[in-house]
Amino acid sequence: MHPPISLIVFFLTAGTSIGLFIFTYFIEFLTLFGKGSGLPKEVVLVSGIISLVLIGIGAFAASFHLGHKLRAWKAIKRFRTSWLSREAVFSGAYGFTLLIYLFLMYYEINPFFEHFFGILTFIIGILSGFSTAMIYATNKFVLEWNTSLTVLYYLDMYLMLGSALFTIMSLYYGLPYTGTFVFLTFLFVALGFGFRLAFNIRQFYLKRPTLNEALNLPHNRTIRVLDTGSTTENYCTTEFYYRKGKELLSTTLPISYLLTFIVPLILILYAWITGTVNLYIFWTVYLSLLVGSAVERWTFFVEGNHVQNLFYGLYPEEGYKLRKGFMERKETRISLYN
Repeated sequence: MHPPISLIVFFLTAGTSIGLFIFTYFIEFLTLFGKGSGLPKEVVLVSGIISLVLIGIGAFAASFHLGHKLRAWKAIKRFRTSWLSREAVFSGAYGFTLLIYLFLMYYEINPFFEHFFGILTFIIGILSGFSTAMIYATNKFVLEWNTSLTVLYYLDMYLMLGSALFTIMSLYYGLPYTGTFVFLTFLFVALGFGFRLAFNIRQFYLKRPTLNEALNLPHNRTIRVLDTGSTTENYCTTEFYYRKGKELLSTTLPISYLLTFIVPLILILYAWITGTVNLYIFWTVYLSLLVGSAVERWTFFVEGNHVQNLFYGLYPEEGYKLRKGFMERKETRISLYN
């Protein structure tokens, strides 16, 4: 699949925004149960403003992916059936409730409403990330994405980015939570590494469809592509298959692993072992995560193979091999009345 840069920017900004707010408000939430003393008002406001600006940048970037930007409001009409619609609604609602929360926090109007909107923003932020992940995970036409690992990894990347940035804020303001968030950053990066590795290993065991299955025919005779149906490039052969990206995949995938997981994990371990937990190291960790995640998202899109590519001779080779499957047990019926 062709990687849309606007959606990659949306992922990075929205992911950092939601991840940062999750950790910021969670500390505030614990004070309701007498756990901890919460965060200084300045830290909450600065963190909230950063989150608000980032989600705004993400929404603006995502608008470039729309064919007709003036019709963007119609996205909410499919809320009951479309994960894309839910993403749009929840992302907008997240920004709106976050703004109200920051307003209540700044003017200290009412603690009850302050926490009410804090909890609401917390939940809506998670639902926004979940909806975005489900857009890909429920896509049955791209088998590489159609797995629960897509959702788990997607949400974990939000926590990776958020915990790394909050650790920087914790170091800058000298908060007592620094050690905890150093550990959480390491934990979520390690989990992300495991999820991404499982995601790639799974691709070796995918049972890819054949042309026989695509045409709803049994496997007793193998169907072959004799003519791709188009002698020139068109929307289907450029957007659903990114040839240049496929050629770069062997380079971008190792780079994404290196920058997203290996470098941050080594730096955090180094900080632990040497006791040099400082801003320089964690800025490097965050920037490595940010650049690595951008490359990883680009790679994620390129790795996707839409089944329509079967008809253009662009699907992975495994899809053309005769394979015994459920189609062999189906009866082929030809009727004029059914």
